[in-house]
Amino acid sequence: MEFGFTEQQRHLREVTRGYLAERYPPDRVAALADGPGHDPDGWAPLVDLGWRDADLGLVEQAVLADESGYALHPVPWWSTLSAALPGTAPATVACHDDDCATLDAAHRASAVRAVTGPGGWRVSGVKRLVPDLAAVTEVLLTAGTAEGVALFRVRRDAVGVTVVDRAGLDGLRRPADLQCADAPAEPVADVAGTPVALRRLRRRAYTLLAAEALGVARRAYDLAVAHARTRTQFGRPIGAFQGVSFRVADSYVAVELAHSLVYRAAWLAGRADGRPDGTVDEAVAAAVVAARDAAVRGCEHAIQVLGGIGMTWEHPVHRWYRRALWNRAFDAPSTRHRADLARALLGS
Repeated sequence: MEFGFTEQQRHLREVTRGYLAERYPPDRVAALADGPGHDPDGWAPLVDLGWRDADLGLVEQAVLADESGYALHPVPWWSTLSAALPGTAPATVACHDDDCATLDAAHRASAVRAVTGPGGWRVSGVKRLVPDLAAVTEVLLTAGTAEGVALFRVRRDAVGVTVVDRAGLDGLRRPADLQCADAPAEPVADVAGTPVALRRLRRRAYTLLAAEALGVARRAYDLAVAHARTRTQFGRPIGAFQGVSFRVADSYVAVELAHSLVYRAAWLAGRADGRPDGTVDEAVAAAVVAARDAAVRGCEHAIQVLGGIGMTWEHPVHRWYRRALWNRAFDAPSTRHRADLARALLGS
C-alpha cells in the first residue's frame, strides 16, 4: 500500500506553504496577534486557492491545517471548517458551556435550551469560551429540546444574542461567551440526526486540531534546529553539545510520530464520515494526544535551545507556544483521550 502523499496533496502542501510564508511572516503574525487578532482580508485569497472546494477530503484539509499551524495562520479557518456540515455554510462551533461541549456525545444535557412556537425555534442559555466568536457571523450549537439534544445555527448579530469577550492565552484565537436570551435559531439536525452530526463534527474538529498542533510542533523543531546550527559556543555550534542535541532529537521523534498518527486519523475519519466506528475514534484520540504533546514539548525544547532570546517577547517562539497550550487545553483534556484509548485497548 502507498502511505505517502499523492502528487496533488504534495502540490497542495507546497502552494499552501509558499502562500502562508509570503503573506504571514512572523512579524506580521505578531502584529495581528497584538492587534485585531485576525486578518480581516484573509478569507478571499483562501477561496481563490481552493480551501473551500467541496471536493477536498479530510486528508487535504489536514494538510491545510498542518501548514496553518506551522505559519500560525491568522484567519479563523479551524473554527469554521471544523463546523462545516453537508449542505450548510460554515459557522464557528460553540464549545465549552457549563455542562456539555458541542463536541461531546449528544445524550448529555446541554446548558442551552430550545423551544419552538409560532415564530420558530428560540434558544436560551450560555455557551462559554467559544473560539473566534467575534470574527464570525453564525454559530453552530447544541441545545436541549423536549425530545432531547438537537443541533442549531444562531446568528451572532440576532436579537437576544450577546457576545462577551473573554481573556485568552492565544491572541490569534480569542474566546468569547455566547449568551442567548430567547434568540431565534435555525435547526440543523433533529434529535435523531444529532448524534451522527456531532460524531462527524467531533472527528473533524479533533483531527484538524491535531494537524494544526503537528504544524506547531514542526515550526518549533525548525526554530530549534536553525538556532542550534548557527549559534556557537567555545568555537562549536551548540547543536554539537548533548544537552542541546538530545532536546532536538526528542522533538524530531515526537514530530514524526505525530505526523503518522495525524494523517492516519484523517484518512480513517474521512472515509467513515459520521458512522459509528471504534477504530476511527481511537485513531483520532491517538492523533490528538501525540500531536498535542509534540507541540507543547517541542516549543518547550525550542525555548531551552534558544536560551535567553527564547524567553523574550521579541522572539516569535512564544506565539507558537501559546497556540500549543491553547490546543492542549481545548475541550476534552488529553487525559480523557488517553482513558478512551486505554478502555479500547484493555477492553474495559
